[in-house]
Amino acid sequence: MNRILVSIMFVMSLALYGMAHAEGVSPTADVTPPAPAAIKIAFLDAQKALDGAKEGQRLRGLLDEYVKARQKMIDLDEQDIKRLRDALDKQVPVLSQEAFKLKQGEFEDKVNSYRKKVSELQREVQEKRLGALEEFNKKLEQSVKQISEKEGYGLVLNKNGEGGAVIYGKESYDITAKVIDQMDKLYAK
Repeated sequence: MNRILVSIMFVMSLALYGMAHAEGVSPTADVTPPAPAAIKIAFLDAQKALDGAKEGQRLRGLLDEYVKARQKMIDLDEQDIKRLRDALDKQVPVLSQEAFKLKQGEFEDKVNSYRKKVSELQREVQEKRLGALEEFNKKLEQSVKQISEKEGYGLVLNKNGEGGAVIYGKESYDITAKVIDQMDKLYAK
């Protein structure tokens, strides 16, 4: 059995040698595929770009104004609820049980309405925040694309500390400052 196996292996190696020789390839030549061309790589810290670019600061300012306006609405409703609660507490001794239940029901309706409004405003703020971030990311991508095309980068990675693709990179590969400058040029208002 071993002789048959050795014979088959010998015949196969001769056949492979013959095929390689016929194609002009040395049987001992390295047949690994050629390496791809070198790719110029860079990275940026998207969070740092958001914090440093004027466009990021502008969007953050707009979002802050929006949040403050919504917070004022919530604060006014909250003050109204506190006034109602104080008035109800003062009226307890003089109200009949039915009148108290009626006033307490009105108060609870007001509190439920307040909670619903707070929830809706929080949802609106979250949507606004996501919209602003999406707008910024589109502008960031456009700036990165322009720099990459100009400087020949084949790949740009995100070095954001929270889930970024770069664990370590030499500072010379960091294009965050260039991206911030590009965004400031493109989107200065």
